[in-house]
Amino acid sequence: MTGARSRLVTGLFAASDVLMTLLALAAAHRIRASVTGLLGTWPGPVHPFDHFVPLLAVVVPLWLVVFRAAGLYGDRAARSLRPEIGRIATAVTIGGLLMSVAIVALRASDLSRPTLLCFLLLDGVFVVVGRGLVRLIVSDPTLRRRVIIAGDRRGVLQTAASFSAHRDWGVEVVGVASDGSWTLPDNAPYRFIGPVDTLHLFARSEPVDEVVLVPSTESPEQLLAYTPLFARLEHEGIVTRLLVNFLPQPDLSLERLGDMPLLTMAPSSQRDGPLMLRRCADVVLASALLALLSPVLLIIAAVIRLGSPGPVLFRQTRCGLNGRPFTFLKFRSMRLGSELLKPVLAPWNEMDGPAFKMSIDPRVTRVGWFLRHTSLDELPQLWNILKGEMSFVGPRPAVVEEVLQYEPWQRRRLTMQPGLTCLWQISGRSDLTFDEWMRLDLEYIDNWSLWLDVKIAFKTIPAVLVGRGAK
Repeated sequence: MTGARSRLVTGLFAASDVLMTLLALAAAHRIRASVTGLLGTWPGPVHPFDHFVPLLAVVVPLWLVVFRAAGLYGDRAARSLRPEIGRIATAVTIGGLLMSVAIVALRASDLSRPTLLCFLLLDGVFVVVGRGLVRLIVSDPTLRRRVIIAGDRRGVLQTAASFSAHRDWGVEVVGVASDGSWTLPDNAPYRFIGPVDTLHLFARSEPVDEVVLVPSTESPEQLLAYTPLFARLEHEGIVTRLLVNFLPQPDLSLERLGDMPLLTMAPSSQRDGPLMLRRCADVVLASALLALLSPVLLIIAAVIRLGSPGPVLFRQTRCGLNGRPFTFLKFRSMRLGSELLKPVLAPWNEMDGPAFKMSIDPRVTRVGWFLRHTSLDELPQLWNILKGEMSFVGPRPAVVEEVLQYEPWQRRRLTMQPGLTCLWQISGRSDLTFDEWMRLDLEYIDNWSLWLDVKIAFKTIPAVLVGRGAK
């Protein structure tokens, strides 16, 4: 799907979702009015629909954010309606819970609970219907672009299969062309046009909108041979696209800085919008939790001070985003001078790699053992989150000495903001090997989304309560 068409389809889905949500709310209001007309005063008076305008100002942007987090927009969206229904149901449910909070905050009692339930049920159905209509529109044959795929045999056939499997991309594969080293039999699933240097002749006999060139990953110098073809197709008025399959990073984007075109290879997510939204959520949640838990923090501080001599907080330099050093905070769970004993206890280290963990660590105080097994020692990191040094979800911040011993592939875990919890926390924690820990962090980075953060956050709660892998 081209960038312009992708944005168009996403915009149509968003417009359909908003319109159907408004219609669902109007229908729920109408149903309540009809029920009240039949049953008298129950379930209460019916207010005019314009009373819901302040609520709509909250619901519409909230729905768009929740739907996007659920993977209903952009490249993560399902290619057909059936697998999308589950995501819609989940998004509407979460949206309903958040809307209930907004109703209480705005004191919008006009929307009764029966009306709210009716609205959510109707909204799920209406959104599914609206998206079905959008798919009918974007799959109209008259809107499809006729495309030829040319180049390396393996890449051409894989690209053609991908195009054919995604009708919503609006692409029709009219044929494939060879780089001169292969042909296809007459019974092949795709029409074989011939070598790439004859494409301009084919385009004069049949309508062609675009040509997608797929170079060989084993011979990227083949691109130089395509240079005359680019110019010739441009003269013929045909859009030419190049599949960048010969570079090691899959997350590529073409940007422009002044008059300079830049091909960007990003090792981690560079989606500024979702990352900024996550930062806003971090600030709000960290501020609220610090205020709400302040009595608990004071009690823990007093118990630590009474339990053993030394400061309440443990401060240590850790590596943040891309190795930025910051002062990491925890409630102190060990006796003073414990860091000096680390080399002595090295033979009893239960972790492989540069990390250090012990199930029964003689340096840990009795209060510290409880704090560690309940993860209460992590609460001061709310201040790190508020300062922007950490996030709620992300790879755990690493000790500087450990990072210096990382293998090159392990350093990529530093390309995401460190967090309180991550896949490692909900998958066994210290019961895992160091390599498994690193690979889980890289899996998180490669698949990052706001929705993934939400799922990890909810799964962390039972993991902390059970205390599995806590050391």
